[in-house]
Amino acid sequence: MEKFAERWAALRDGFPILLGWGGNALSALVILVIGIMIGRWLSRRMRRTNLGGHHLDATLRPVLASTLFYVILAMTIYAVLMRLGVPATSLLAVFGGAALAIGLALRETLSNIAAGVMLLFLRPLQVGDFVDIGSSQTMGTVEEIGLFTSTIRNMENIAVYIPNSSIWGNRVQNFGRHAIRKAIVEIGVGYDTDLDRAVEVLTDVLDNQPGLLPFSSDAASTVPSIEGGAPPPSAPTPPEVYVMSFGDNAIILSCRCWLPSDTWLKRASALRTDIKRALDREGIEIPFPQRVVHMRQG
Repeated sequence: MEKFAERWAALRDGFPILLGWGGNALSALVILVIGIMIGRWLSRRMRRTNLGGHHLDATLRPVLASTLFYVILAMTIYAVLMRLGVPATSLLAVFGGAALAIGLALRETLSNIAAGVMLLFLRPLQVGDFVDIGSSQTMGTVEEIGLFTSTIRNMENIAVYIPNSSIWGNRVQNFGRHAIRKAIVEIGVGYDTDLDRAVEVLTDVLDNQPGLLPFSSDAASTVPSIEGGAPPPSAPTPPEVYVMSFGDNAIILSCRCWLPSDTWLKRASALRTDIKRALDREGIEIPFPQRVVHMRQG
């Protein structure tokens, strides 16, 4: 032990600067590792648990988790540089210049961040909503709205990552915002069809269709939002059948009714099937496209 102490004293006296810098570098490395570990741990906790309280919904959690990680990382880098002896004024100048350079180089990335903030603030879509993003022709369920991109799980169960700026700057159809959704089924009948009878048949199909929301005058003033809890038991308008137009090959009839949003596709498919069966049963023709050709003999 005496020999080790003598050698350590000699090394300390001979290389004081090297030992001091090495100690600072080692402690800076420890600070960096611990800071990254704490940032990742807190970020994972915020994503997967109730850290932050139940008032934080699933839409905000991924963005807040990413922001928390980057804030802790920036603070850790600042502490590391201070431990290495870099003056605070120099750090501020370096960070200011770096921020300017990064802002110029990453304009598209910053636009994605700004678009993500607007998506979170105005809420045109939320986690769990079924949406159609017009710019990317993507239809699916929103899984996450991040700082840079949003994740959509399409109907083939494929994760699609879309830049936030592409979502914010284009049309978004949100099918999950309201608890009820209107079904409009248009069908053509022949020109020799008795329209009164056809409308009567289609109205009877709508009146006896299971799963349609019944009409109530109390619900006629508003279309309920899905945020209000359970789907409402009534529709704002009754089932309707209209003669819409005279086409090249058929008279177009339009059947309209209200369905629950969560089972809309299944019930709309069943409605189309029952309409076809009712028309076949009544002998009402659904004409094919046709052309009448007149030939003249020269």
